[in-house]
Amino acid sequence: MISSELLTLIFWLLVGGVFSLAGGVVLLVLKNRVEKYVLEMTSFAAGVMVVVATMDLLPEAYSSGDIKIVSTFVLAGTLFLFFLERFSLWFHHHHSPHNGGINITSVWLGDTFHNAIDGLAIGAAFLVEPKLGIATAIAVAAHELPQEIADFSLYISSGVSRYKTFFLNLFSSLATLVAGVLIYFLGNKLQGVESYLLALTAGMFMYISLADLIPELHHTTAKK
Repeated sequence: MISSELLTLIFWLLVGGVFSLAGGVVLLVLKNRVEKYVLEMTSFAAGVMVVVATMDLLPEAYSSGDIKIVSTFVLAGTLFLFFLERFSLWFHHHHSPHNGGINITSVWLGDTFHNAIDGLAIGAAFLVEPKLGIATAIAVAAHELPQEIADFSLYISSGVSRYKTFFLNLFSSLATLVAGVLIYFLGNKLQGVESYLLALTAGMFMYISLADLIPELHHTTAKK
């Protein structure tokens, strides 16, 4: 029988993954109305990720782990995403593409890997404290909503049918659920390293918000 704890985790993994597809579905119906709010959603996501990383994940990590090791994992999380993006193994996009040459397979694989990382982050946070897992899931969902809108727009503008676009994003988002549940069942073997997983997650959240989302806001917002 599935425990209530696991059911709670599954629900929030779905919030951080599959439920974010709602943004993409809305785009299919109200494309012109929704796209103008992507900037606001991106701004909100950046704020949520910074707050969760600095006010929830990092304090918890430092309170239960060695300070130097925790700091090393924060740096590792930041550099991990930097090098993935640097070598085109991880793709991030928040607006429709303005030129061709998009490799849909590579984008899908990058998004799937990204979603798996989200699942690992949520699952690791739940191992420490369910409330921390919920906060992490909310941060992931806030980030994924504009991401899904961009994904749908990218696929469709590249000639992929709407039907295929939906299912490509659905299967990609399921990686969040699979990775999170995997972390849950590995919980006993991960005892003692949860704080370092939180630090790794915090580093990745900081990279996404400060090196990707916020620069995007500066780039697309006219200065007064």
